Amino acid sequence: MQKYSILHGAKFLLLGIFCCASIHANAETNVVHFRLPHPTALRLFKNDNPKAEWLKSSFDDTTNIVELGNRIVIQIAPGADLKKLTAGRAAILDRTITPNVFILQAPDALTAIREAEFFAKLPQVITSYPVMRKSAALHGPYAARPNDTYYFAQWNLENRTTNGTSGGVDLNVRAAWPFSRGEGITLAVADVGVELSHPELSNRTLAAPHFNFDRQNTNGLPFGRSAAWAHGTEVSGLAAGEVGNMRGMAGVAPKANVASWVIFTTNQFLVSDEKLMDMYQFASNTVAVQNHSWGHVGLTLRNATLLEQIGISNAVVTGRSGRGVILVRSAGNDRLSGANCNDDGYPSDPRVIAVAAIRIDGRIASYSEPGACVLVSAPSSDTGLDGLFTTDLLGADGVDQLYFCPPSDPHCPYEDLPDYVFNSQGFSGTSAAAPQIAGVAALMLSANPLLTYRDVQQILIFSSRQFDFADPDLTTNGAGFRVSHNSGFGVPDAGVAVTLARQWSNRPPATNITFTTTNVAAIPDDGLRLIISGTSLTNNSIRTLPSTGMQPDLPTSILPLVNVGQATNVLAQNLTNKAALIQRGGTNANGAATSFAEKINRAAAAGAAFAVVYNSATSDSGCPGGDQLCNMGATDYVPIPAVFIGYSDGSTLTNLLQLGTNVMAQLKLQTTNYNFNVTNTLICEHVGVRVKTDHPLRGDLRITLVSPRGTRSVLQSFNGDTSAGPVDWTYYSTHHFFESSAGTWTIFFGDESGGSAGNVQSLSLNLEGVPITDVDADGLDDNWEITYLWSLGYGPKDDPESDGYSNSMEQVMRTNPLAMNTPFQLDLSRLDKNFLRLSWPGSDKFNYEIRSGTNVANLNSLTNLAGKFPETEWITPYTNSSPQFFQVRSVPKP
Repeated sequence: MQKYSILHGAKFLLLGIFCCASIHANAETNVVHFRLPHPTALRLFKNDNPKAEWLKSSFDDTTNIVELGNRIVIQIAPGADLKKLTAGRAAILDRTITPNVFILQAPDALTAIREAEFFAKLPQVITSYPVMRKSAALHGPYAARPNDTYYFAQWNLENRTTNGTSGGVDLNVRAAWPFSRGEGITLAVADVGVELSHPELSNRTLAAPHFNFDRQNTNGLPFGRSAAWAHGTEVSGLAAGEVGNMRGMAGVAPKANVASWVIFTTNQFLVSDEKLMDMYQFASNTVAVQNHSWGHVGLTLRNATLLEQIGISNAVVTGRSGRGVILVRSAGNDRLSGANCNDDGYPSDPRVIAVAAIRIDGRIASYSEPGACVLVSAPSSDTGLDGLFTTDLLGADGVDQLYFCPPSDPHCPYEDLPDYVFNSQGFSGTSAAAPQIAGVAALMLSANPLLTYRDVQQILIFSSRQFDFADPDLTTNGAGFRVSHNSGFGVPDAGVAVTLARQWSNRPPATNITFTTTNVAAIPDDGLRLIISGTSLTNNSIRTLPSTGMQPDLPTSILPLVNVGQATNVLAQNLTNKAALIQRGGTNANGAATSFAEKINRAAAAGAAFAVVYNSATSDSGCPGGDQLCNMGATDYVPIPAVFIGYSDGSTLTNLLQLGTNVMAQLKLQTTNYNFNVTNTLICEHVGVRVKTDHPLRGDLRITLVSPRGTRSVLQSFNGDTSAGPVDWTYYSTHHFFESSAGTWTIFFGDESGGSAGNVQSLSLNLEGVPITDVDADGLDDNWEITYLWSLGYGPKDDPESDGYSNSMEQVMRTNPLAMNTPFQLDLSRLDKNFLRLSWPGSDKFNYEIRSGTNVANLNSLTNLAGKFPETEWITPYTNSSPQFFQVRSVPKP
């Protein structure tokens, strides 16, 4: 067999066939207790050498091994006397780190453990533990490529180009599978039923707690055989389809158990809320993950009922022995009608993981509902793109009713294709995105069953990546995490998620703090205005309607307005530090009608800071011409704020510009603002805003929340909902995760259309998070900063050791911000029959030189790569040539 060697620095690792020894805790173990500075318990493994320099232990399981040494780290409170504390003890002072942090030397590891336990109980001691060597690993080696026939079509699991390099959006499941495939985890699919005998699902559904909540029996099959009854089967295949059975496809967690919960009646109505309550809390100590690819439809605010809330609460509070069932929800598919998933109480619930849908090119799917409550995204399809490959009802039933083999050919290789959906019939929607995240959650829990539902949410944030950097909504929050109302924190890397899960320390309990005001304030009606100056116009405050994209939440600069006509083609003008005036209508060079988005994008490309589109005199389609104000649909991704005004106002401005008048313009939204000055210091998690108004037209309102760090959450956008309100609704945001709570939080209320006025009646801000001591309000615990960084001078986004993990991340993970989280080591794996994959822990602050050759003393430089966090890979063709050595050198970027 061909063997390859890996060289890094002056050392190299020889890869070949070898077997691994695993460490198992035996019955004769002891629990030892330290302060790190938080109270920490470790399970000490049996050891036959009482004088050993290092002893093995673990954090309550056998997957996170920690070696404890014969030296003790001790931190004492101000005014304490170390000499008095250690007088007569077996550990003596060996090194002074800071005036109150010391290292003591003990004769052996066992003595150090006992001494550290003793010191940890003293009130004068803040921290006490033996020096540690922690287990750490890459999210590799890479799993072998599955033999499933159509795995090549599952770009959502692994997206590769023809030369083996990354093709973009995927879940990177092969990096997770060496450590977890969902073994021992039961995932419930609450849906229309599942094809239990499907070859991809029969092993996964065997002996799982199926239940039909309509008929009150254990039959998990769908009521019908048409396409409408295939939904639950499609969901199940994506979450947990069998891997390695030489047919079909693979699921994200291909060894998890799948329970089919039928929650729709024969006419496809949901069962009663009483039965939904029973469903949420059903088998909650057996079922670890629930997938819900369903929700409310329409634009009105709709919440779960009281009974459903009780069921959800019971699942989260008491399920999984108090760790909480993981609830995964699709964000919803009504984006094109103006819906926002924060208007649906199902996905907006902070106990739930709301999942958006991402296309293969990284852009959010056109139907996927935005919302500040979206946590993460997962791959799916869109109009004009092929759907995902997954399971269908067997044979000609379900969605795929085509036969691909003639009856005369008993050996046709495509005889099983009717059992799956793919290509134009493939699965799509946020319904397809959610079960993939449910599968990732199953992988994480299989790797570490002790994770709470909050741990799972936070690991998903840590492991997620953004793929659409052209998304104008994408921002970096105060803790350094990229987040968008479209995609949440992005698409999780399953390999990173499992690696983090294996070494994750449970987050401390969360605290909820609520601030309420009952000060009634009017919301300015029709407050979105184009303000004109530099002219003698009587009407210098012009009514507008907004685009569906960026908004002037803060007033724009006052800039010269430039007439660019209909902007049907590329603009030649330089519009830097200017505003564009554009007329609706016109066709491009190909005779096609020019959309609002095309016009605004051309203005932005020419440098315009914002755009003003005015109506045409008459209309040939859609919104009437004249002074009618139009909703500029499909402008979600324009990169600048834009508004629509009437024909008369636009013509007046055009005439002024033609006369050479210097027209100055500004976009401004008049708002009513509420400030909450928070002195409590939490590391934020979910933030909720409860709103009560008497506004007669909810759809007119824009409500935003700005944190002390400047991160803006859009809680409600202008939409077509004609009902009153919000009468009493709580909006939630994930965008402030890991920010500091301290400082001024501001909530803005604006009305973006005329004719309906109302007031804010009362308002509450709810902050959920972990309390810390944080005098400088930067979101970093002062004790943690002093212990690890020796000062309060660093910020949450800083990365002192340049390993890609910011201080904010290191704090949550309880790792040392001055030490590399993962050793710089290489892995060489077979990507497939044609390529090898070389990988190592990477940081985007480094470039990497790759060298190779057959003689370790004479290696040739092959290429230089820009680093990618948290892992960098290099793909090279696989050949049967002589053994090779590989070396990777890291070079800081200039």
